[in-house]
Amino acid sequence: MFRAAMLCLLLAVPHAGRGQDSTQVDPGRAAVVGATVLSAVVAVHIYQRDAWWQGEWQPFRFENDWQYALNIDKFGHTFGAYTESKLARSVLSWTGFSRSASLFYGSLIGLSYQMYVEVEDGYHKTYGFSPGDAFSNIIGASLPLAQESIPLLSHFSMKYSYWPSSNYLNALQTNQFRTFIDDYEGTIFWITCDPHFLLPRGLAEDLPPWVGISLGLAVHHLNENGGGDRLYYLTADYNFSKIPTESGFLRALFGALDFFHLPAPGIGIEDGRLHVGVYYTYHAKLSL
Repeated sequence: MFRAAMLCLLLAVPHAGRGQDSTQVDPGRAAVVGATVLSAVVAVHIYQRDAWWQGEWQPFRFENDWQYALNIDKFGHTFGAYTESKLARSVLSWTGFSRSASLFYGSLIGLSYQMYVEVEDGYHKTYGFSPGDAFSNIIGASLPLAQESIPLLSHFSMKYSYWPSSNYLNALQTNQFRTFIDDYEGTIFWITCDPHFLLPRGLAEDLPPWVGISLGLAVHHLNENGGGDRLYYLTADYNFSKIPTESGFLRALFGALDFFHLPAPGIGIEDGRLHVGVYYTYHAKLSL
């Protein structure tokens, strides 16, 4: 889900190996990356153990959960695998792997970590191994490969926005252990598009290269019976990586920011009504 995106500001690096045709690994960079990633994986595992994997264990089992949280958790798994794969690709490229090797092994790393989490869930009494989650992991990890192979898909990406929901904050105030990663009512997952390829040449040249559009999906009023409301958004978007710069630091920063959808004007369909405003999440918006 969101765990890799939370690390991207620390680990995102310039695509130094973007144009290289062969792998020439830098031992020093490889050592730094290995130590950083190992520390991050251990830290995230401890967090997940405390957040989800406490309690009774049982033999491995499958659990269908297609109705859970109106399926928005499946977008979370897709986004997690997608983000982790792209992050791993950047890190591998920086260490000296070729473009194709970085792409392939980056997706493999993203998928492997997500599936490791799912297998752990399979032994837990409450969760179980979810085929739907596993399928979403595969889709997310495959997206970077598909974007490289199918030019049309390179104009699209996934983003995330979050603001704590009232239910999450109330749970914290009553000392209930909750993780913001599962606070779906505070989350919007976005499919973003760079519209320049759709526009006439003259109009595409006049529109700044960093301007995009986003389609967002959120949920509200969730209950334990699989009920609730779906919310939809169509807003402007910012493609920071399209901003020209010679700074390696800024390229890394812009690449990291492109995992997140920042507040933008647009329209929303909430509780059956059409609204116009500036949207970040359902709980952080300015309606007009």
